[in-house]
Amino acid sequence: MQSPDDVAASIGRNVRALRRQRRMTIDALAAAAGLSRGTVIQIETARGNPSISTLVHLAEALRVGVTSLVDGDAAPRVVVRRAEQAVPLWSSAEGSTAVFRIGTDPPDVVELWDWTMRPGDAFEGEAHPAGTREVLSVLEGRLGLRVGQVEHQLGEGDTVLFEAHVPHRYSGAGDGPVRFTMVVLQPGDSGLVPPSAIAPAGDPD
Repeated sequence: MQSPDDVAASIGRNVRALRRQRRMTIDALAAAAGLSRGTVIQIETARGNPSISTLVHLAEALRVGVTSLVDGDAAPRVVVRRAEQAVPLWSSAEGSTAVFRIGTDPPDVVELWDWTMRPGDAFEGEAHPAGTREVLSVLEGRLGLRVGQVEHQLGEGDTVLFEAHVPHRYSGAGDGPVRFTMVVLQPGDSGLVPPSAIAPAGDPD
């Protein structure tokens, strides 16, 4: 059985981590839970064990169960997604594909994609919510990238990071297929578009 000090430390660590994940200030959490600012500070700094009622109010404000607040297991979460679990979510008649490898849940979303684009084929990406960024790294071939109205050419080994709140376009720019990885970084949870909502393939321009 955990000691009272260990319980207080676990609760403080979990409340602070969950509050930061939800981008809440101490004042915002206190208001949502109906507690004073000082009480939240005391809990986060493990200066006393909160009552059951206080834990319930904090859990409701953070949108989790009480278990998430008192869990003392500090082991890092590890999610392994095997190759056969990868999900192809887009393909074209020319043989281009976009495979969704793995991703996280809101509020801070990270997605890893594996793309293969045939020569002359293209994908038109819609504008993402403000603050979204994409990182592309070319594994082989040549990639054409248009962000807004600006065109870029990327070769094998090239990597680019861009703000994706404007329409963007990927295209096969070489004589052979281009393969590249894509990481999507979207802070917060406003305007989230799940991977299953990716636009269908269209004719290249």
